[in-house]
Amino acid sequence: MKLRLSKPTRRQFITCAAFLFFGVFLLAYAVFIEPRQLVVQRQTIKLPHWSPALNHLKVAVITDLHVGCLSVPISKLRRVIVTTNEQKPDLIVMLGDFVASHGRSSALKPEEFAHELSALKAKYGVYAVLGNHDWWYNGEEVRNELQRANIHVIENASVQLKIDSASLWVAGLADQWTRTPSIPLAIKSVPVGSPCLMLMHEPDLLRDVPESISLSLAGHTHGGQVSLPIIGAPILPTDLGSKFARGLIVEGDKHYFVSSGVGTSVLPVRFGVPPEVCILDLISQ
Repeated sequence: MKLRLSKPTRRQFITCAAFLFFGVFLLAYAVFIEPRQLVVQRQTIKLPHWSPALNHLKVAVITDLHVGCLSVPISKLRRVIVTTNEQKPDLIVMLGDFVASHGRSSALKPEEFAHELSALKAKYGVYAVLGNHDWWYNGEEVRNELQRANIHVIENASVQLKIDSASLWVAGLADQWTRTPSIPLAIKSVPVGSPCLMLMHEPDLLRDVPESISLSLAGHTHGGQVSLPIIGAPILPTDLGSKFARGLIVEGDKHYFVSSGVGTSVLPVRFGVPPEVCILDLISQ
């Protein structure tokens, strides 16, 4: 007995062609359009452990540049810098993964992108932690070049900033995947109750930060790079789940902020998670 395959109708043919076209369009958008965008994400955050003297401190958050990946050539890096400077931030914090690398090779050398980053301007300076990709490449080299560019790299330590009549502490943790982060070391010099920003690359340690820290900031997730309607991000590089994919998370008196960053890793795609520079306006509750 022979099976006969029915000839597709005109309607079926048009439907299949439409689905194919739509699929190709979405793929092209995710590879060539959205990853090349840049949005400014603004958010006002009310903090319980914050001095009124520091109200409306404007903090720019830049993370996961992955300079040299398909969507972040040197021209895109310059856009990030210009866009950030246009916001006139009081403080700039950078949360790691400057390098586009899974090993000892990188499309753009640290001295090249650090030279560009030296153009960042903030009244109270630029502070950074390093990420797993930076250390997979050569963390010491990345750190040295950034510091030559007047970007202060912090690892398991803190820095005190004098802002008018108030003090603000900026603490930074070592990368969790490649180093040994220590919260006690990072905040050892910070007086309990003093306004403090905690910088880290991966968000997995956010919940371990004590309530006395005003705001903890992380990157690394890229927001999943792909966020689908209803489903959200199918893949996230964190054990904390989709709640910590991106944005502001509040748990009691603890406040966390995760940025989805600028570049891409593994796959050169973004869908529903456009590259971002975050501008946070910090005020007391």
